[in-house]
Amino acid sequence: MGQYRMIAIDLDGTLLDPRGAVTPRTKAAVHRALAAGLLVCFATGRNWTESRAVLDEVAHHASAVFVSGAMVMDTKHEVMLHKTGMEPSLAADLCRTIEAMGHAALALQDKGAAGTDYLITANVPLDNATRQWMDATASTVREIPSLGDYSHEHTMRVGIVALPEEIARVKQAVIEQFGSRILCQSLYVPAYTVRVLEIFDPAVNKWEGVMHVARNHGITPEQIVAVGDDVNDVPMIANAGLGVAMGNAGPEVMAVANHVIGTNEDDGLAQFLDELVADHLVDPLPPGEIA
Repeated sequence: MGQYRMIAIDLDGTLLDPRGAVTPRTKAAVHRALAAGLLVCFATGRNWTESRAVLDEVAHHASAVFVSGAMVMDTKHEVMLHKTGMEPSLAADLCRTIEAMGHAALALQDKGAAGTDYLITANVPLDNATRQWMDATASTVREIPSLGDYSHEHTMRVGIVALPEEIARVKQAVIEQFGSRILCQSLYVPAYTVRVLEIFDPAVNKWEGVMHVARNHGITPEQIVAVGDDVNDVPMIANAGLGVAMGNAGPEVMAVANHVIGTNEDDGLAQFLDELVADHLVDPLPPGEIA
């Protein structure tokens, strides 16, 4: 019998190569893992709109974790299974602080309820990387004069895209002001060479999203493998039965991982998946449960 039944896989920096693409070798390895009976669950900081092209490219549509755990979706049927939004007044206060510091606030929405992916502060210039990201992912955007005065019924995350020194300045300010009321993290998006500041309800993390999927299949934490490269992957890597850091992962990820594999430049994930299957470490799911 194998040891593992499920693998949670980050997208940027893990499944995707440095150019933001799924290599043929990685796609083939994912499908060999599926054929061996492993439940493959993508877990990303992106929302569904931003992830759709990636899932189409790898040709695997199942339950997946989005927005760093704030949303879990059945991507085959496009049905929301679970979500954790921000408290509306907190989201407004955060946006007011960000706007006062001279930045356009980005409020990620539950698109199914709000009809758009992002609300963005109007009349504040966006950097080119943000515009490129919105265009590349076909994200829908609605400009609001002041997000600090908005109602935020469907806001899941608040953030900014900026230069590293500005990210650090805003991060320090919001942590000092809001403390334990928020989860605040800074991520690097290699394909676009930008840093992103993301602010959530403190209950949000990828591990909680992954466990929502796992419980639906009767899978325990010890039976889960989690692979990632950035700070939002730390909770799932630290709690999984086998926590795996990419060779290109940051030090925070390396510190909690049980195992380090090759980089995303060198198809490290593909090699690791093939080793899992070849070493018979996969415990096949019962017929009809592979999804």
